[in-house]
Amino acid sequence: MTPTSLTDLLGKSILSEDLKAFMKKFDLPTNPKRQLDYQGNSYDTESENKKLGIYLEFNGYKRYRLEYGEPIIILDTTNDELILNEITIDNEFLKNKKASVVELPFGLLLGDDQGTVLQKLGKKPYEKSPNSYGFCWWTQFDEFRILTALSPQSNLIWVRIMKHTLDEKEKIQLKKYLSLQNKNIKPEFVGRILAFSDKLPTAEWRKRKADGDDIFTDKGINEVEQLLTKYLQTLTAFTEQKKASNIYNSIKKIVTALNKINDKNASFIDTMEREELCDFINNIVRTTGLVIEDSIDLTEEWREW
Repeated sequence: MTPTSLTDLLGKSILSEDLKAFMKKFDLPTNPKRQLDYQGNSYDTESENKKLGIYLEFNGYKRYRLEYGEPIIILDTTNDELILNEITIDNEFLKNKKASVVELPFGLLLGDDQGTVLQKLGKKPYEKSPNSYGFCWWTQFDEFRILTALSPQSNLIWVRIMKHTLDEKEKIQLKKYLSLQNKNIKPEFVGRILAFSDKLPTAEWRKRKADGDDIFTDKGINEVEQLLTKYLQTLTAFTEQKKASNIYNSIKKIVTALNKINDKNASFIDTMEREELCDFINNIVRTTGLVIEDSIDLTEEWREW
């Protein structure tokens, strides 16, 4: 069976008929060398044909199931069967100007200008950013997200398609139905939000600095403390207004602000500080009444620390 799109292959076993046919057609190793975690489970295992610019990434069933849920097709759960979670098509178009040998999803063609890419995808990217190769555009769909890499001249040069994890799908649903969560926001919880001013992680940072931890500076601690204090006031206002979308959108703003502070202060946010900040932000956002799965780290999407 020939799939109608590369996206149809995501979530399928390496032993499935259509994925086997695809790999055979483009001379991709069907028994790639597995990368194993400390428990012996397969993850981030690659099968590639560099000459054609085709790169597949698999996770073993045990890790795939935990991160992505049950696969679309699996034949033998006892052998940690490889399941496809990512596809990259990159034939070094800038260098050779050759069309992809693989039919890209949505009718995309390497060399398409940005307007054509937008038209073919049928929706705007949720994220755009400059990169070493030009520009990075991420566009989101129900089951996967697609990276369209653009040259400095804004032409399509390579494509990556990634299966959504369970957490990512939960966030998509959360954002999609934020307006329905206005009823969950509790203005009577404002006092609980403001009480977090006594739980700022910076208090512990000052103690560790006094004990000789030279990762900290007074400037960095003060900037974070001022930011978090101001954020409590912001959340208080949005909670009183019962605005779920404003509460959710505020997370990106504070995380990106923390990214900048960390960059300016020698990247002092290390493992312990990261956990403390994540706990603080996740807890106060949930205190507003916003209903979010406990497993979701709301900061992960934007943080660089």
